[in-house]
Formats: sequence, C-alpha cells, structure tokens
Amino acid sequence: MRVINLSVCAILWAIAVWRAPGAFRHKEKRVLWAAFFVLAVEMCFANDPAVLWLDGAIGVHGFAALLKHASAVSAAACVLVFLSRAAASSAPAARRGRLRPGTVVPLVTLAAMVVLFFRTDRPQEAVDPLTAYPEDPWLLAYTLLWTTYFGWAMFTASRLSWQWSRRPGPDSLRRGLRLICLGTGIGIAYTVHRASMLVVGRLGLHPLSAGTEQLLNRLLALVPLLLISAGSTMPMVPVAVRAGRQHYRLVRLYPLWAHLSDAVPQIRYGAARHPLADALDPRGVRDRLYRRTIEIRDAILVLNGAATVPMRLRAADHVEEAGLTGISATAAAEACWLRAAREAQVSGHARTGHLEAPVHSGADLDTEADLLLTLSNVYFSDLATAFARAHLARLTSPAGATP
Repeated sequence: MRVINLSVCAILWAIAVWRAPGAFRHKEKRVLWAAFFVLAVEMCFANDPAVLWLDGAIGVHGFAALLKHASAVSAAACVLVFLSRAAASSAPAARRGRLRPGTVVPLVTLAAMVVLFFRTDRPQEAVDPLTAYPEDPWLLAYTLLWTTYFGWAMFTASRLSWQWSRRPGPDSLRRGLRLICLGTGIGIAYTVHRASMLVVGRLGLHPLSAGTEQLLNRLLALVPLLLISAGSTMPMVPVAVRAGRQHYRLVRLYPLWAHLSDAVPQIRYGAARHPLADALDPRGVRDRLYRRTIEIRDAILVLNGAATVPMRLRAADHVEEAGLTGISATAAAEACWLRAAREAQVSGHARTGHLEAPVHSGADLDTEADLLLTLSNVYFSDLATAFARAHLARLTSPAGATP
C-alpha cells in the first residue's frame, strides 16, 4: 500500500507541476491546479510513518487526519467550482445562474471541522482517530460533517460531469468527463462507507476487521483521485501529443536550418543556439517551429536564385538515374540542386539562375514541416551529397564548364 501511495503522490505532483505554467497564465485554470496541489501536499503524509512524524512535529494527536480531511474538502470544492464554471460557460444563458456554487459553505465546513476536531478527546496518538475513538460524540459530529459536505460535492460534481459529457464536444473531453464522473461516484461510496462504519462502530458492531476496513478506506480514497486526475488530464492529451510532434519536427529540422543558414545567415531571426539547448527548451515550440519553417523557406528562396536551369536539369537526370520517379523524384531533385546551390554559395562560386516557385508547400504548419523533413532526409543523403560535389567540381574545373 505504501508503494501505491507514493505512486499516487508522484502522479499528483507531476500533474500539479505540469499545470502550474498554464494556471499562472490563465486565471480560469487556477482553481483546478489548486485542487491538484492541495491533494499532492496531502498525499505526502498518506503513509503511517509520515502521519506519525507530522503529528509529533506539530504536537497535536491526529493532526494529519485533520489535514487529510480538510484537503479533501478543499479539493472537492475546487473541482466543483471548476466544473460549475466550465459547465456554465457552455450552458444556455437561462441556466447559468444555477451552476455557480458558493465559497461560503466549504469555508464554514472547514471552520466547523477545526472546532469539532479540537473538542474531541484524543488522549493517545492514532493513525486514524475516527476508528480509534468511535465513542467520542464530537468526533462523530466531525466525521458526519466532513463526509456530508464531501459526499454532496462528489454528487454535484458527478451530475455536472455527466451532463457536460452528453453535450457536443471533443471525444477526449467527453471521455475525460465520464472518468471524472466515475471517480466522483466512487468518492460518494467512500463517504457513505466512512460514515456508516463509524455509526456501526459506535453501536458496538464491527462487520469488518480493522485491517480490512483500513485497506478498503484507502482504496476508496485513492481510486477516485486517480480517476479524477486521469479524467481532468485526458482533454490535454491531444494537445500534449500535438506539442510533442511539433517539438520532434522542430528538433529534426534543426540540421537543415543550421546548414542552410550558415550559407545565408541573413535569414536568421536571432542568433543560432547550440542544438542541445534548442532541443531542451520547452518554450514556444509552435512559434519556434513556425519561425524555423519560414527561415528554411527564406534560405531556399535565396539559394533558388543560384540554381541555374542546367543545374536543375542535371539534378533531375541524376535522380532519374538513381531510379526515383514521380513525386519522390521531384522532391529529390529539389534537394539535390538545393544542396549544390548551398555548396556553391559557401565556396563563392554561385552563379545567377532563374527564380522558380517552390515545388511543394504545406497547407498548414504541420504539413509544411513534414514536407521540409522529407526534403531534409534527401538533402543529407548520399544522393544529394554526390550531386553537390559533382556540381562544385564542375564549377571549379579549369575548363570552366557550364553551370
């Protein structure tokens, strides 16, 4: 169970760190980030040794239990506020007023929990005071209070998630909302189990052993956390995948950009960075990829003027002799004359040619980057390298062959 607790703690911290930049940039995302941050802090004290250490450090028996329950109430309130705001933004105007929860109820609940907790008699340290002192009436009131609010919040969150998931929207969002609905449903079961076991224990009945009850409590508490975390993160998966692909294209296009911009440095918007520093920089990936494709196209445009008609014809023949046909041959021929024009530009033997329109261009950023990646593969291949060497040798030969 300790491994599970640590795993859930690591997942919650990873989500909190991942969401932090967006939460600080966008006000509407802060409340959900706050829920994950509160739960991540609480999970740091989910194991028994951490509970005993915290209680000993604070000097209050059962303080870790109060922290856990207050965190659950606070996180539930944050999730409820987030779902209510999101559902209200997509609901008809006539219904929006009914979807806004207040903040007074959770604050009053937390204040009452603190008062009731310190009214209880806890003579000895216990990992779970609720089961250690079932006869204390103040502790019974404390438990019923926080489980009532938590259960109501989970029920309301389930209703909002289910209603929102039935509206038109991206599949990832709808699936995520259904996972949240499932998690909050299990959260309701947790509160019912928690309250019923305390009431039954007060009557002197113990249908479950202490170990079984503790294990069931932890599972019913952890599973909703995982489901709600997965459900709230699922809509971000397509965005993360797209960002990952764009970062991959950005890194893959660096060699082509660097090789071309060395020949025509005027196309660079800024100073060239080390490829490792460029690859490890997570900021503005889409904008940087957009800029990189533009600069590569600018370099191609400049070198286009050094590609004479005879050079282009020789490139087409060179590709045909290699056995390429169709669109692949056209793209390969472009890579060959581009590599040859670049080498001629660097050596100072470039000849003035005739500007021609690009052979291919993408309709959007992703397709444009993919086309340039295809060009890059051929550009650095033996096929283009051999053609560039032959062209440079022809330009530097004493006989002065045609370009």
